[in-house]
Amino acid sequence: MADLPPLAFVVALVVAGTSVVCATAPPPPSPITNARVLIDMVQNNPGDAVAWEQTKYADARVLKKLDYTAQCTTGEVSGTQAVDFHTLGAGDFFPAGSPQRQWLDAYAAGVDRFVARAVQAGLKAYFFVDMVVFPTPVLEAFPNATNGHGKVVWNEVTQHLLRVLVDETFARFPNCSGFVVRTGETYTYDTPFHRGNSPSNGTQDLWVSFISFLRDQVCEQHGKDLFFRGWDNWPSDAGYYQAMTDRIPTHPQLYFSIKHSAGDFTRPAEWNNQLGVGKHAQIVEVELQREYEGKGAYPNYVLQGVIDGFPEMKTKIGLSNIIHAPQLKGLWTWTRGGGWWGPYIHGNEMWIDLHAETLSRWWTANGSLTEEAANLQAIQALFAGCTDDCAAAMRSMVIDGSNAVLYGQWCTVGSGCGLWMRDDRIGGLGNGVSRHFSSLKDDASLWNATLANRAKAMTIFQQMFVSWQSGIKGHLTDPVQADKIEASVMYGVHLYSVIDAAWRVMVQGYRKTHNLSYNATELLQAIADYDARMMAYQAYGLSELYAPSLYHPYYLCLGTQCNCGVSPPAGQAPDGIGATVDSFRSTTEPCGTFKGFECHATAYCSNHPGTSPMTNYSYTGPDSLEGCEARCSADPNCSCFVHKLPPSVRVQNSRRELLSFQPLRATGFYVRKPHTCSCCCPCRLEMLRNTLLRFIVGPAARLWACRSTPWSSSQACFASRNRPGA
Repeated sequence: MADLPPLAFVVALVVAGTSVVCATAPPPPSPITNARVLIDMVQNNPGDAVAWEQTKYADARVLKKLDYTAQCTTGEVSGTQAVDFHTLGAGDFFPAGSPQRQWLDAYAAGVDRFVARAVQAGLKAYFFVDMVVFPTPVLEAFPNATNGHGKVVWNEVTQHLLRVLVDETFARFPNCSGFVVRTGETYTYDTPFHRGNSPSNGTQDLWVSFISFLRDQVCEQHGKDLFFRGWDNWPSDAGYYQAMTDRIPTHPQLYFSIKHSAGDFTRPAEWNNQLGVGKHAQIVEVELQREYEGKGAYPNYVLQGVIDGFPEMKTKIGLSNIIHAPQLKGLWTWTRGGGWWGPYIHGNEMWIDLHAETLSRWWTANGSLTEEAANLQAIQALFAGCTDDCAAAMRSMVIDGSNAVLYGQWCTVGSGCGLWMRDDRIGGLGNGVSRHFSSLKDDASLWNATLANRAKAMTIFQQMFVSWQSGIKGHLTDPVQADKIEASVMYGVHLYSVIDAAWRVMVQGYRKTHNLSYNATELLQAIADYDARMMAYQAYGLSELYAPSLYHPYYLCLGTQCNCGVSPPAGQAPDGIGATVDSFRSTTEPCGTFKGFECHATAYCSNHPGTSPMTNYSYTGPDSLEGCEARCSADPNCSCFVHKLPPSVRVQNSRRELLSFQPLRATGFYVRKPHTCSCCCPCRLEMLRNTLLRFIVGPAARLWACRSTPWSSSQACFASRNRPGA
């Protein structure tokens, strides 16, 4: 027993008299001899012709310079959808002159050019393949490949069709080096003559059968590479993965493709513990534009987390922990793509460049270069003039961006808040936020923490802009590049100021509707801040040449029928933060009573004594604006004052008086001359257009001011003593 090798184990030990029967040690696992690879894909958004990515990374020559070994198509551009099943012997599914034949021929020509460009640049060309997808007329001719309701199932008929698909694809595109297979998601928005779905029935047996079949067809029969994705197929669990994959024979051209994160590319991040496990070669999927986090619209560098572990992990683990694991044989980057719609960065790819350059340097060094060293090298290579202190400041700034995203978009206290923000959409209470708030119960410390995180994110971006101007901008020698970076940082400043205000609205609004204590004044102020900041964000996007496209205040919809306008008509987009904010606009500010003056919600302040409960001002006089403000400030009971026309002004003079409206200290309020000063209750000014309307239509024109409903674009009137009044 003592002579057994260290890894041997006893399967059975039987002692019978003087005899001892020992099991022999199992043979050592076969070495994993698969080639080391670095693959890139530009993934175009399904159903979104506008978003065929504007990117240098579609150029195989660019990838070759970054030491990539292969290029992969997007899922909607695959050679498997460019074959006609003519060898099936069951009819002509794409007859000459038919619309489907014209579509197929044009589509195949584009696939030919993709393969040729990759091969000419010295890269392998892989097809990203959604399975199982077949031409619709083929499925109609073989109904037994479906469950009778249109869903493709895994059976002998489907295996026969898939065998023909593989054979014809490699016959039609002989220079294609293999498949990257996706089954968790299947999209046919852009392929009008195909349909299909995942073959999954939820069992390990199916995956063993399906992957073994593809291994035989792709690797054994055709000598091509096969990368099978684990995403959305089975749990991100090491035990499940090993139990399933141990039943599948290895092959030097078979790889399993696993995301570095346990779920999707979200935060708080969790390591995918399937990595570095089992007997098969693995590649790791890394998304470089972060589909849920702006897609490169603002600085958000995450490779320090991907390689060495994210700061929020209880046990920090990343690619550096498995760089020498025998299973790890490659990386698959998505330089562009992932998710849906925008933001669209219009080819301004400096943050994607930083990810790609850093990761390529780190991977090709094979463990001899730290992430930090690779990143600093990449910064100096990409940003001319940025060396030494500038490079360190740039690194600090882009890492700060990823921290701001964690605090501003994701939830680190209570339960998660899900994908309330994703792609270019900002959701509302109905998009996962209510579930997060529910988990906070009535714990004031948790409520304060979730609010503080949004404020912290906004502050971080503001500090990033200061760092950019003081420690980085002056070093760059390319003024256009500097302008693009500045526009990107400002994008983050504007966006995360909107997020801060939106979160404050949702906190107070949720507490109000769930019978928790809330601050009505803060709710109205948050709405006013949201309106002002959203308008500033939209104005920035309108005027800034290098601004990425903007986030929308409504939620995600999929498919070609979606209206992705800035303000689509009601009912044409799912509710998001805009609808949530609007639902709380009718909130009234509680009124108090002082010096015999009673304030009532929705009632007006009038200087016609006796006409309503709101008639007895504590003071009315002909003071100037400054005098009125001073008088209110001197009275400890005065929290609001109204500066308005005296009742003697006739309605027919209103046209002349309207011309005297003047903005008051950039607060959004307006005053007019001549004036009467009246000290009044806490209130909100009505929207200016409604005030103007009252001047025009009759005696109500003599009423100004205190209606306790909010003016969405104004500041408060006047719960705070240090603000000017109106």
